[in-house]
Amino acid sequence: MLLNMTIANFKSVKDAQTISFEGLKDNRLDDSKVVRINEKLKAIKTTAIIGPNGAGKSSFVRALEVLNRIVTAPDDAENVLAGALTGTVFAYGVDKTTPATISIDVLLDKGEEGNEEKPMIIARYTLSATRERVYQESLYYIIDGSKKMMFDRKYIEDEGVYRYRYGKLYRGEKKRLAAKISESASYLGQAARNGGLTCSELYAWFTDSLHMLPMGVSQAAESYIARMLTEHPSWKNQLIEFFWAVDITDIRRVGVRDDGKVSFTHVYINNKKADGYSNLFAMESLSLRRLTLLAVAFFECFTAHKFLVIDDFGMMLHPDVLCHLVEIFESCNRESQMLVVDCNPSLLKENLLRKDAIWFAQKNHESSTVYYSLADFKSARGKAGTRDRYLQGAYGALPITSDFYFVSDVKEAK
Repeated sequence: MLLNMTIANFKSVKDAQTISFEGLKDNRLDDSKVVRINEKLKAIKTTAIIGPNGAGKSSFVRALEVLNRIVTAPDDAENVLAGALTGTVFAYGVDKTTPATISIDVLLDKGEEGNEEKPMIIARYTLSATRERVYQESLYYIIDGSKKMMFDRKYIEDEGVYRYRYGKLYRGEKKRLAAKISESASYLGQAARNGGLTCSELYAWFTDSLHMLPMGVSQAAESYIARMLTEHPSWKNQLIEFFWAVDITDIRRVGVRDDGKVSFTHVYINNKKADGYSNLFAMESLSLRRLTLLAVAFFECFTAHKFLVIDDFGMMLHPDVLCHLVEIFESCNRESQMLVVDCNPSLLKENLLRKDAIWFAQKNHESSTVYYSLADFKSARGKAGTRDRYLQGAYGALPITSDFYFVSDVKEAK
């Protein structure tokens, strides 16, 4: 489970910004919306980043994409940094050579309370890089609150070499592997793919748990849906039930053709004699395609531990459906999490999300993105709910609009 994430000098983010997925210790907040790790730690199920267009809401999503791409790149890849970090260093800075930094805390083992032989283990992985090279990369384990170094890799610029340090608990090949790794590659990724036990534990989170959802209308989305429905035939009926839950009641069958295309069988509601008609995924409405993708991704979260990331969550969805999707996900009894990014204030509906699960994004005086939690604000008394107070400007992160008039510089023909 993802517990914390920090980014700096990345896209619209200049100074280090952290979003926490840990639940606050507050009895007033709904415990049904968190996963209890132990007496001291709870992980939030659904976290939302909300703010106006162009505020940098998606920077955390892009950072996770970049980190995943760098860590999981094949060993023979040519400078994955060049592609992954192009256009992502802080857009408003003077010095474009300052490394971008991304750091995550991931729960590897819940441990057993009261059992010293089975402690809780949190992995803290940090990568600092430009498009040319990795400047620093480290992995620490936080074992029942005690920080232990696994490995630390640092580029010594004056000497043009890397300095490696390893902790006593590190398990895996060291010096010989370090000599093989290029300055544009991730040590964590290559060590894991070469059998390093310590690095493999966190690497598995990237490959098995992290799920960056595509927008939902592309061929890649259809291929993913077809593969999941083929691997899990029972999900086809579950998908129809899901459609009913969001008021789509004319679909009676979902199938995957031999050519890998997904098809839907619709019925004519007012004609009981007609069998209906079949339609391909690519011919369906954009909203139905997106709902299908979301449903299948949810089903994965209901059957395995996933960290699902959805950018533009409300795209092509009715606000009521958007809120209901959160409620459906929250009903999952698995230890899955979801991070959603959207402009829609409907996500501020009362009791939909915990206060510590809502983060706002806005630009500061330097045009750099800052993030802050709804939990930072004291609860206000009165009839106005969170959504209304947000629209009234109580929390910031609102667009500043002004009049616009189009002026043509070409004289119209008489």
